[in-house]
Amino acid sequence: MTATTAQGDRMNRKTRGHGLFQGMGWMIGTVSLLFLISAGLELFVRQMFRQASVATILLALSLARWSYVLGSGGLIFLTVWWLLKWRSLRIQRAVMREYPPTEPGRRPVENPVLADPQFLGQRSHCKP
Repeated sequence: MTATTAQGDRMNRKTRGHGLFQGMGWMIGTVSLLFLISAGLELFVRQMFRQASVATILLALSLARWSYVLGSGGLIFLTVWWLLKWRSLRIQRAVMREYPPTEPGRRPVENPVLADPQFLGQRSHCKP
């Protein structure tokens, strides 16, 4: 393997990994925003407890609770999705190491009849 091939391979892995996290960016942002909204509404209720009406306080607490529930659910979903994607990439890399696409001659013969030594040396069924 040459130095340029090694650099290209390393760059492809970095790009693939960067694309995975870049695609998750909007989900991470949404979950973070839900948690910030929840914390902000809780802080609002604490500051305005004596001054705001009961309906406003109950509405703010309800919205804070649902924001927290949705954020927690999104965080759980994001974690499970990321773990599944990570495991899939790990399995895919292991398979690619075992069966490199550039060297099909090194793959094991799947048909046991063709693994017989008399078939290995012949390229066609016709003899000259």
